[in-house]
Amino acid sequence: MAEVFRTEPLVGASEAGTALVVQCSDPRYQPHFHDFLRRGLKLERYALLAVPGGAQFLTLVDYLPKFSWAGWRWVKFIGDIAPPSRVILIAHDDCLWYKHVRRGKPAEIHAKQLDDLRRAEAGVRERFDNVHTELYYARLEEGAATFEQVK
Repeated sequence: MAEVFRTEPLVGASEAGTALVVQCSDPRYQPHFHDFLRRGLKLERYALLAVPGGAQFLTLVDYLPKFSWAGWRWVKFIGDIAPPSRVILIAHDDCLWYKHVRRGKPAEIHAKQLDDLRRAEAGVRERFDNVHTELYYARLEEGAATFEQVK
């Protein structure tokens, strides 16, 4: 096969301290998420789960149990092959998954997203020992994204 592209070698990148990132797959946010992870959080490498709605799929035990089961299987698989020292969960404003599937008024959706982040974090803490969790919420304004830490 003809080579199409070749990356530069990763100088100084280590396997230690791998992070697991769970975020929404919304294409409007992808460049911002990756910029935040690389430049904002200084992550050299990370395992990524990007699905519509982000971490909410880990909380759907009653609503969509097969989604939840599959999501936790993916998280377990990643945890088995590259145990994370950090788990980063990111939600964002104007999430189309929440608008079309979870439904509700904007304030209700925002509150549900924050609740889902916290519930997913609790599930992560139950499944992983000694892992540092971080929750973030992103908003787009004039082409730039702002990230806020969720407590």
